[in-house]
Amino acid sequence: MAHDTYSCFAELDNHEERNKDYKISAIEVGSGITIIAPHGGKIEPGTSDIARRIASQRFNYYCFEGIKKENNRRLHITSHNFDEPMAVRMVSKSLVVVAIHACTGQERFVYLGGLDKMLKLAIADELGSRGIIVPNGHGKFKGLNPNNICNRGANEQGVQLEITRGLRDDLKKRQLISTAVRAALTKFTEKVQPLKHEDTKKI
Repeated sequence: MAHDTYSCFAELDNHEERNKDYKISAIEVGSGITIIAPHGGKIEPGTSDIARRIASQRFNYYCFEGIKKENNRRLHITSHNFDEPMAVRMVSKSLVVVAIHACTGQERFVYLGGLDKMLKLAIADELGSRGIIVPNGHGKFKGLNPNNICNRGANEQGVQLEITRGLRDDLKKRQLISTAVRAALTKFTEKVQPLKHEDTKKI
């Protein structure tokens, strides 16, 4: 995998122009659950759409999107270095964080990572019941670094989905994945209290 051009958001922001090279989309609905796509837009195609479908005005949503005409890969900041301030703020006050990522391959797989073992199992069950394959023990996408943006919520554990190109290119499969994740999160809703004293915000 290619090395990142930038080691942190401040470095990226010094060289790239907001709303020309990248944009940030965020909707806060007062939920304790936040869905993020830190490599959205043209950086990892399809991840923004899947994150929006999961959030669906029900959960908080954050997306950092590449919008350059070319070479959007240079906007990729690896998950344990991703420190865009709005993302960090939203994630830090969320009890459940789910990050949507893309990986290569025409196989139709979703690799689950992150430190929230119970939510990973719940998501795997919902995906499996819809015919989406979740391989076990895949070493590349474990997402166990505590600095991984998905693990920086209030409970210091979260889940990341690495979705292959074979699934992301199929709009029906995107919807299946989104429905499955939303169903799994619904089972956690009783444990996640709404945030207090927060107005709904849209950026």
